[in-house]
Order: sequence, then structure tokens, then C-alpha cells
Amino acid sequence: MKSTTLTVVLGLIGLIGGTSLASAQAVYPEKSLQLLVPFPPGGASDVLARIFGGELETRLGKPVVIMNRPGGGTTIAAKEAARAAPDGYTLFYSSNSSFTLPAAVKESVPYDATKDFEPIGRIGQTTLALVTYKDNPISDVAALVAEAKANPDKLSLASFGVATVSHFAGELFKSAAGIKMVHLPYKGSAPAMNDLIGKHIQYHVDTVIAVKPQIEAGTVKVLAVFSGKRTPFLPDVPTLAELGYSGVDFASWGAVVAPKGLPPAVRDKLTTTLEEIVNTPSVIERFTQVGFEPGFVRYSDWAGTIGKETAEMKEIAQRAGIKEE
Repeated sequence: MKSTTLTVVLGLIGLIGGTSLASAQAVYPEKSLQLLVPFPPGGASDVLARIFGGELETRLGKPVVIMNRPGGGTTIAAKEAARAAPDGYTLFYSSNSSFTLPAAVKESVPYDATKDFEPIGRIGQTTLALVTYKDNPISDVAALVAEAKANPDKLSLASFGVATVSHFAGELFKSAAGIKMVHLPYKGSAPAMNDLIGKHIQYHVDTVIAVKPQIEAGTVKVLAVFSGKRTPFLPDVPTLAELGYSGVDFASWGAVVAPKGLPPAVRDKLTTTLEEIVNTPSVIERFTQVGFEPGFVRYSDWAGTIGKETAEMKEIAQRAGIKEE
């Protein structure tokens, strides 16, 4: 009789404990979230993060604090995100700059993108553009290439960080054109763009998101875009492929992830919420206004997808001569 009573009591305790756990997961989130961004305020990633971060805050009912962590070619922020508690309160927004390119060019990366992150979803992509200051007498790619060939390593080509999509695209262009230019890495898009406008640097590779406001303000001019076809955001700007540099088709895609080990219920809630955000007409309008092409993707095999692209990027890096600095 005592054994039966004990069994019933233990069963009730287990039931209560299970109910408490389910309730705890059901009320997520109970506190504010932090969204890590590997670039300083004002850059493309920061702009996008603030758009969907604000929507996430509204839908989850808790503050979403944007935490800018620039430097290290995005690895500083990625490392912090990978080592955070997998409880759904730390999210990381970045691009191939963090998830595939570092491992393609660096001997050692302080995290494993295939194993250390839980994918929430991909939100879309943006085209990259080759830009210069507004009154540069060199006004097209052919003249730039001719000048670079006549004066190797005399012209500068900036990026918004070592081993970022900006750096990678620039090196890909130099390799395709057979030219040598000095690479100037910055800690983010905004400081690089400021120096370009101030004529402290000559050329820069950045996203259409960062370039579009400067074009409208008349402070820079675009020579070409890196996409395989012309972008609707800059329909009069030719692609590098059009100009004779085949194989140059490169874009910056953005994804939201969390530290590995996220509770399934929390992950599903975040994924569903993010998908709803990206597919909301007002958000689509805001994304397209800044030059971002929205398109939500759920990752069924994050490790496989990232591993495959990293291998492809390694091949390009070796061919283009991209090396860790």
C-alpha cells in the first residue's frame, strides 16, 4: 500500500514538474532580448537589424536591444553570440561575412559556424556595389582597371572589414580584372563611407543599402554592381559581368541565429515570428526602401548549407588570393 502511495505521489510530482516546465517555455520571453550586430551603427546590417528588431519587440512584447559589436571581421560579435546562454535571449544577426567567409580565409576562427549556432531563419539579401567619391575623374570600371594596371598598388580599395563580403567581393573583382589595389579594411560600413566621401580613400565596396542614401545625396557615384543581373534598386548601373568580368556574382545574405542548444519551443516561436515579420507588407516596403531584397528561408540543414558554401568560398579565396590579415 505504501509503495502504491509513493508511486502516485512521485507521479504527481513529475506531472507538476512537467507542467511547470511547459508553462515556463510557454511564457517566453519573460525579459528583454539582445540582438548582436557585428558592425557599428549606420551600416547595412545595423539598419536591417533595427527594422526587424523593432518588429520583433512589438510581437514578442519585450524590449529587443541592439548591441553593436564591430571588429575582427565580424568574429568578435559571432564569438560572443556562440558563447551566450542558449535560452533565446541572445540573438545574432549577420551575413556570410560571419557564417562562411572567415573559415574560408582564416586558419583559426574562434567559433564553428556549422556547430555553434541554431538557425532562426534567413531574411533576404542585398547586392554589393563598387563606388567612388562623386568628383573622381575616373568614372567607369574600364578607366579604373586601366589606371590600376598602369600603377599597381597605387589605388586603394576599402572594405567594411577583413574577410567580410565587402572584402571578399573586392578581392574577387581585382582577381577577375588582373589588377593590384591596396586593401583598406574598416570596422564597419559607416566609417569607410565617411572616408570615401571625404576623399581619404579612392574606391570602396559596400552594400546597396549603404550606398543608396549617398547616391540620393549626391556624395558618391557607383561604377558597377556585383550581382549576376542588374538590381532594381540601381537599374542604370551595369554589372561587372556585363562589363566583361565573368564569374563575379556575389551578394550579402542575412540570417538570424541563436547559440546552439535553443529549446525547440523557443526556436519555433522565434522562427515563426521572424517569418511573419519578413512577410509583412509594411516590413517588405521598409526593406525595399533601403535596398534590401526580403525573402524568408527556414534552414532544414544549417550545418550542411553552411559547410557547402564555405567549401565554395575556399575555392574562390584560393583563386582570388584572399588571405587572412
